[in-house]
Amino acid sequence: MPILKDSPGAGHFILSEANGYRSRQRVAFGPGQTIKAGQLYGVITASKLAVKLAPGAADGSQTPAGIAFDDVETTTAPVDGVGIERDAEVASVRLIWDPAVTEPQKVAALASLAGKGVLARV
Repeated sequence: MPILKDSPGAGHFILSEANGYRSRQRVAFGPGQTIKAGQLYGVITASKLAVKLAPGAADGSQTPAGIAFDDVETTTAPVDGVGIERDAEVASVRLIWDPAVTEPQKVAALASLAGKGVLARV
């Protein structure tokens, strides 16, 4: 018998967003990743592909571009997905962080998103 996995699902972290799809952005996620709904991502400057937020990097992925709307798994090729990139409120406790991201880096990332209108609420 298969094991059922209980996942929070797409957009589980959103408290409110702009009318229509104005808060959402189509995103190309780079190969070789598993990104969960609610995980912050950055965009590599050279390739314009989204990857998991990497605060210690220097390729563009250190700057948060948005939050993945749904789970995305890529293998050898980029995969289209959706991100929340503007005018939204999200539940900070429902966001997914890489274990390597420190508390000060989380604060800085959320402040950067706030500049785009994506506000994290407690």
